[in-house]
Parts: sequence; C-alpha cells; structure tokens
Amino acid sequence: MSSNALLLVMMEPPASLEDEFNDWYDTEHFPQRKSMPGFISASRWACVDGWPRWIALYDLESAEALQTAEYLAASGAQSTPWSKRMLARTCGRRRVIATALSASEIECDIGNDGAPVSRLLVACYPSVTHPHSLLGLARERLSARADVIHIRGFVENQGGRDDLWLLVTFRAPVGTATLHEPIGMLNKHGAAVFNLYAPYARG
Repeated sequence: MSSNALLLVMMEPPASLEDEFNDWYDTEHFPQRKSMPGFISASRWACVDGWPRWIALYDLESAEALQTAEYLAASGAQSTPWSKRMLARTCGRRRVIATALSASEIECDIGNDGAPVSRLLVACYPSVTHPHSLLGLARERLSARADVIHIRGFVENQGGRDDLWLLVTFRAPVGTATLHEPIGMLNKHGAAVFNLYAPYARG
C-alpha cells in the first residue's frame, strides 16, 4: 500500500478494560477514522513481541488529512465521550505523523505474490540524518529473505529531529531475534522501537 503519509497510534488499556477497548475501537473509533477524507486505508495489529499491545495504522493521502474540518470535529476536545473515557485509561500512548520517503522508495516490493500478511515489524530509528540511505540498507539486508513482502519507510519530524519509521511485512511468522542482527542497528542508528505485530482478530 503506497501513501504519502502515515498516522500510527499505539496504546494499551488496562487488562480489565481490554474487551471494552476493542468494542470502542471496532464499533466507534476505527470506523469513524476510516471514513475521514484523505484516509486511504486503515489496519489494526496486536503486538506479539514488544509493547504496547495495540497499534493502528492509517495510510493518508497527505498529513493534511489530519487538518480537515471532519477530522478536527471528531478529535481532541471534540472527541466522543466514549473516546475521552477510553483514551484517559490507556498507557504507552504514542501518536506518530510521518511522511513517506521519496516515491521510488515509499514501498520496496521484494516478493509480493498476493500472500496475506502474517507479521508486521514496526521499528523506529531516532535522530537520523540520511533516512533514504538507511531504508536502502534495510532493504539490502532483508532482500534475501523469502518471507518479506514489503518494506516501507516514513520520516517523523520531532522538533527538528528526524526519526525513521520502518514498516516490514512478512508472509509467515517470524521472531524478532532473527531480525535484530540485520536491522536492529542501521549505520550506528539503533532502533528505539522494535515491535512485532500480528493482524488484529477479535477472539
């Protein structure tokens, strides 16, 4: 999936509220966000290695999708009472707005044959100076793996600091231990986030 920008939101509710958290996401929050102008696609994932447990990814036409009247009317102080109550109870919440790298490197399609995604790696490399080069290095180091589907890179600007967010999808289950060696460190930039996710499915 190609896009010009990405909204990534991770969080974890108390165990006692997890069922209600998923009710809220499935029936109110997620459908509301997916219908917003400028939102291309949306997906939810459950962490199998790392923290926090839940992540939502929204591919955007541009970061301006988060400034539309429709989005602003349903966000922040304008959020629904259910949203305000649930968000106040979560921990580990992180909201990332990131811009895709240049068109030629937004999506490195290594071996996509239509296979469903089994695992998603989300890695963040803080304070990078050459994000395109790091994305190319990650692609080079993973290109021999038959289980890789896509590699995508996005840059989040944090007050003048650029953080690289790397998203890698796999066609089969994989462990983070086998991924740390090739891409846990890219040209002396260590990953501050290195979480592995499975597609969300309500049990």
